[in-house]
Amino acid sequence: MKEPVEQVAEMAGPRPAGRLMAPWMLLSLLTVALWGGWGLQSKIIVDRISPWTNQVLFSIGLLPLVLWMAFSRNLRRTAGSKKKGVTYGLITGLLGGTGNIAMYLALARGGKASIVIPFVGLAPLVTVVLALALLGESLNRAQIMGVGLALISIYLLSL
Repeated sequence: MKEPVEQVAEMAGPRPAGRLMAPWMLLSLLTVALWGGWGLQSKIIVDRISPWTNQVLFSIGLLPLVLWMAFSRNLRRTAGSKKKGVTYGLITGLLGGTGNIAMYLALARGGKASIVIPFVGLAPLVTVVLALALLGESLNRAQIMGVGLALISIYLLSL
C-alpha cells in the first residue's frame, strides 16, 4: 500500500520534470498550501498562548505523523549511511524547531503575519547560497532572477 502523499503525487501521472503537474510540483504546491495555513495559524496561536507553549504543542501535534511514519515501509529505506542520516535528521529538527520558536517570538512581539511569514519564507535563499557553496550546485539565469525577485518582494512587503 502506498503512502497517501505518494498517491497524491501519482495522480499527476508521469510527466517531464519541467511540466507544471510533475509529481514534485504537485507535492510542492501541496506543501505551499499546507505551510500557508500553518503560517496563519501560527499568528492566531501566538495571540493566545506563548511561543514556547506553541512550540511544545506543535511538537506534540507531530506525534500522529511520527506514528504514521513509524509503521511506514519507507522508514527503513536508506540511500546512504544510516548513522549520518540520523545525525542530519536530528540537526534538521534542532534547526527547524529553533527557527519555529524564533518565528513565533517575532509574531508574538508585534510582527504582522503578512510580513513575518513571507520574510521567514525566504529561508530557502539561505539553502540556495549553501547549496551553491557546499554542494557545488548552480543556478541558471531564470533562477538567479527568481532569487532577485524574492529579495525585492520581501523589501516591498516590508514597506
